[in-house]
Amino acid sequence: MKKFLLPLFASVASLLLSSCMTLSDNPLSSPDTARPDPRLAGAWVGKNEDSPDDVFRFTPTKGAWMHLTITHSDKKEKPDSYDLFPTVIGKHTFLNVRMIGKDEHGRPLKGYYIVRYSISSRQVLSMWPLSNEAAAEAVQDGKLKGIIHNQDLPEISAHSDVDVTLQDTSANLVRFIQSHDLDDVFDDKMNPLKRVGN
Repeated sequence: MKKFLLPLFASVASLLLSSCMTLSDNPLSSPDTARPDPRLAGAWVGKNEDSPDDVFRFTPTKGAWMHLTITHSDKKEKPDSYDLFPTVIGKHTFLNVRMIGKDEHGRPLKGYYIVRYSISSRQVLSMWPLSNEAAAEAVQDGKLKGIIHNQDLPEISAHSDVDVTLQDTSANLVRFIQSHDLDDVFDDKMNPLKRVGN
């Protein structure tokens, strides 16, 4: 389980405390051709009661890139930091989220977490991570190149504690998303965030 990502999403969705997220070697598109989404800029807080005092602040940086800082309600907790940029596929929007920091061996963290998102007219940000189950099944069936790190499991289910690393190209990842129902591939909705201020 990639526990180093959990501080970001645990405060948004408690369901991810007991699950894993799929890591992709490649984003859905090149950051050089991506367009920024100014709607994300600013501060957001939990709309539900799980962690209403955690503040998610998206700050534009260079090009389509944004920096995300999460300040926790528990001031003793160190803020979490991430870099990300959006990808648009048809009418749908996705975030390519990159960790900032180093792994347990002191090497820079690599890879992306793919998250579908939408922003309503009422300024509510909803997010859905790429389903670990869908990713594992796609690798098992040969639809995507990748590694399932817990190969000894008899079957993959929504509750399987597996790590999946996708190694396919951006183009193939996009084709996979386009050929599936988004509600199946991104099936775990996180708790929504509400914009603070303008």
